[in-house]
Amino acid sequence: MSEPMIGVPWGILGFLLVLGPLIFFHELGHLLTAKLGGVAVEEFGFGFPPRLVTLGRWGETVLSLNAIPFGGFVRLRGEEDPEVPDGFAARPWPWRLLILAAGPLMNMLVAWGVLILIFLLGVPAPRVQIQGVASDSPAARAGLRSGDLLIAMDGIPVSTTEEVRRLAQERRGQTVILRIRRDGVEREVSVYVRPDPPPNQGAMGVIIATVPDYQRIQRFGVPGAIVRGTAMFATLTGQLFSLPARIVLGLVPPSVLQPAGPIRIGAEAGEALQASVEVGSPNVFLTFTALISLALAFTNLLPIPALDGGRILFVLVEAVRGRRVDPQRERIVHLIGFFLLITLLVFLTVREAGELLRPAGS
Repeated sequence: MSEPMIGVPWGILGFLLVLGPLIFFHELGHLLTAKLGGVAVEEFGFGFPPRLVTLGRWGETVLSLNAIPFGGFVRLRGEEDPEVPDGFAARPWPWRLLILAAGPLMNMLVAWGVLILIFLLGVPAPRVQIQGVASDSPAARAGLRSGDLLIAMDGIPVSTTEEVRRLAQERRGQTVILRIRRDGVEREVSVYVRPDPPPNQGAMGVIIATVPDYQRIQRFGVPGAIVRGTAMFATLTGQLFSLPARIVLGLVPPSVLQPAGPIRIGAEAGEALQASVEVGSPNVFLTFTALISLALAFTNLLPIPALDGGRILFVLVEAVRGRRVDPQRERIVHLIGFFLLITLLVFLTVREAGELLRPAGS
């Protein structure tokens, strides 16, 4: 048997540390909002039935662990029967809308909090790294190598590719002194900046990128972390929730919305966790967790039957037309949607298991 892309223990641990808490907080959002709205919650479950074990009770709510480890659920009393006094369907539509939206909103709140935590714990300072050197170029003749970090140009510190390109543009036709770091040791090299480089080559003949430098950690106080975490949250949320429009406009290929199953998410979570351990910073893993939390919010808000977004769509239709859709018809739609979603998850799991164990290069 071939080796998987990421060690199985890392993948399992990453899956448990990412999806476990995120699903818990998602369902907790539904649970707390339902109880606040006077709706009886019959069950708070991890995974989908059949039930494996009852973990305990919170009032009338059974806390359960279930056999299908793909998600979780909150079973509300009277979901389709408006005649049940303390049931979900008996509540006014604004309350039902809030209860349904509370899960995705909780995931967004978790992502926001994680991003703030990242800046509180510290983020790696940006650094410019050489990722390619053109043959027979000034950079090659100066002995620069892929992997070198650029620290300064002519004594001016640089931390982004934009700074390097601007300084190089100002010094075309001149020889500059680059301070680089290689294998933890800093040194200086002289490089000629060509005024008219060959096509597809930079003035010095290097390909550069801005990368995180985990040897230099920037930490922020609470106000600074909130400001930066909120700005990052707004950027990521805007990029994610504008995806459908950008795909329709042809700005982004539809392949970016390719669904991921639990094995792929677990493998990527394991890679992020392992990377964080290797660099000695939780930044990589926490960033991945925030992204997955936002992705869960986005996915659950899609107007697909059985998902929160599909149920929200029925409530909005009721709000517009002034009367609700027949509860039994809505129930059938969501049951069909649930069956299709489970089928998709099984298909993704089987496919990803095959990809994970496929020999490299096959």
